[in-house]
Amino acid sequence: MAGPLTGIRVVEMAHVISGPYGGMLLGDLGAEVIKVEMPGTGDYFRQWDAKEGAIRPPFAGYNRGKKSITINIRNESGREVYKKLVATADVVLENFRPGALEKYGIGYDDLSKDNPGLIYCSISGMGPSGPYRDRPTYDQIAQAMSGIWSQLTDMDNPEPVGPAICDQLTGMFTAYGILGALVGRGITGKGQKLDVSMLGSGIAFNPATIAEYTMEGKVADKVSRPHNSQSYAFVGSDNKPFAIHLSTPPKFWEGLVTVAGHPEFIEDPRFKSKRDRISRYDEIHDLLQESFGTRPRAEWLELLEKADVPNGPLYNIPEALDDPQVKHLGMIKTFGEGDRALNLVGFPVAYGGTECEPGLPPPLLGENSNDVLIELGYTEEDLARLVAEEAI
Repeated sequence: MAGPLTGIRVVEMAHVISGPYGGMLLGDLGAEVIKVEMPGTGDYFRQWDAKEGAIRPPFAGYNRGKKSITINIRNESGREVYKKLVATADVVLENFRPGALEKYGIGYDDLSKDNPGLIYCSISGMGPSGPYRDRPTYDQIAQAMSGIWSQLTDMDNPEPVGPAICDQLTGMFTAYGILGALVGRGITGKGQKLDVSMLGSGIAFNPATIAEYTMEGKVADKVSRPHNSQSYAFVGSDNKPFAIHLSTPPKFWEGLVTVAGHPEFIEDPRFKSKRDRISRYDEIHDLLQESFGTRPRAEWLELLEKADVPNGPLYNIPEALDDPQVKHLGMIKTFGEGDRALNLVGFPVAYGGTECEPGLPPPLLGENSNDVLIELGYTEEDLARLVAEEAI
């Protein structure tokens, strides 16, 4: 697979979402990603719905484009294999609890002795230090404590909502941080250790709402962003929903009310300024919904497009994937061939100078162990011994 990271080897010893997603993003850029898993069990997402031996959607979604080898790091011989592999790597990516790998002698300080150019990225829930350092953390906990969840739900009657936002944000910040470290190594020749936390990633995803609080004392809730951005959801007469985002330019508001049959709202003192419209958001919604409920969605979208009002149908996943623009962007790509072929979401960045083609399918547990270890210098006899010792 061509890409700007071709020639970079990433050793990923991570499971579930944050680490695997970060590794997958690096693989999308052309890096060789070798996923290290425990023999017999592997990534926790392999057993997500107890269908043994099958590649399940949660695992496939975060692990395409990788190789898989099995190494038992609790075993002394296994740790020696792992160290030998890391000695050939540019990047190590792991999401164990802080200090867990140091106990086995395979933390950054140990591994960088033999590989001083190593970029070592450690992902944790709450950070590598501090009062919450050792807490087990998953996505909804990071969403809750970062303030993200409070902007997605009614805090008087909260409920879990949406995709794994903090998990995936952490994976993105991880890949971003690793890319910066690789550039830095190209300048200084030195590797370094990175720490990325789910809590910190969630906080970092709130720059505007945190600035509003620190500068003006405003506390965001689930309606703050829609009201301030003048975003609306309406439903046509065919019960199909659609979205409007007016932002700041007055022409979008003027176009919206004209299409809805209420051009008089342009001069109406109730709605004259954006601040007026923010304060009367619910009133505007109800008035316009009366109009939009009289004709089917497709007719309204056509009229709104002609008026240059930012709009779009409110889709579920199958509808989104069936949209002609999504198909044009080629966001669903085929990874693997034959019985291993899977249609999965691809990489959204298009490079002009290097073409990133779909890579390997999500790997079976340990399917690349022999090839990778033989490349490291192990013989068939060595592999048989390591299996007997339960090291791989």
